[in-house]
Amino acid sequence: MDELVNNTFRAQCNCGQLVVSFTQAPVAQLVCHCRDCQIVSGLPYAKAAFFRAEEQCAQGEFLAVELTGGSGKPKQYRRCRQCNDFVYATVDALTGLLGVAADKLLPPFEFKPMAHVWTCEKAPEVEIPAGVFQFPKAPPFRPGKQ
Repeated sequence: MDELVNNTFRAQCNCGQLVVSFTQAPVAQLVCHCRDCQIVSGLPYAKAAFFRAEEQCAQGEFLAVELTGGSGKPKQYRRCRQCNDFVYATVDALTGLLGVAADKLLPPFEFKPMAHVWTCEKAPEVEIPAGVFQFPKAPPFRPGKQ
């Protein structure tokens, strides 16, 4: 997998078997408070960077957990087959994009969220900083679309 080292952005699971890499910066960075993200991440919210899917951007074996999103369309959370670490998701409502767990992205990536989404399902103990864009459900824009 040495050929992935020169790409601009790279994320991987804890054991390094499942890797996703991208040559372009993310089109959106969001904090998601939906129940599905809470369950999959094991945290009260998930930090995600959305990248345009590139040919051969994912390498390694994964297990997929398919759920139905708030749009009514399917989404798949993908975990490493070996260490069970969540790395990325595909969401049918966001065709052509991959949502990557921000904490799995390696430097030079820095997480800078544009907004908090699905705040209607936010855990009560979570405080969202003042002045940050918030949406009770999906944002009124589609990440990556002009």
